[in-house]
Amino acid sequence: MPLSKEQALEMFRSDDLIGIGMEADALRRKLHPDGVVTYIVDRNINYTNYCTEYCTFCAFYRPLKGPKAKEGYILGADTIYEKIRETVELGGTGVLMQGGLHPDLRIEWHEQMLRGIKQRFRIHLHC
Repeated sequence: MPLSKEQALEMFRSDDLIGIGMEADALRRKLHPDGVVTYIVDRNINYTNYCTEYCTFCAFYRPLKGPKAKEGYILGADTIYEKIRETVELGGTGVLMQGGLHPDLRIEWHEQMLRGIKQRFRIHLHC
């Protein structure tokens, strides 16, 4: 039951989130009439919004220099661990670690961050 090109464009251009959700649920019911629905709880953790790239889709990044640089951040390990702890307490099973491309955050920084997470939490990492 794939969407036609016209249906996909109509939904893409629509701001009717409830209507789109209802259409998706109707399709789910047709494909899976047994009524079983599952979900997971996970969290996106943005460890930095500083970035050297200027992707056209991203309104999140902050440059390393200039007036907007003061709006940038790099999360410390304790803050990251606290966010993961909160997620686990809510039943979360995974975290998506994402952030900008910061020249000072070398591979060793990322390895240390991921190692620290895995040592402290039994959680799926999507990085």
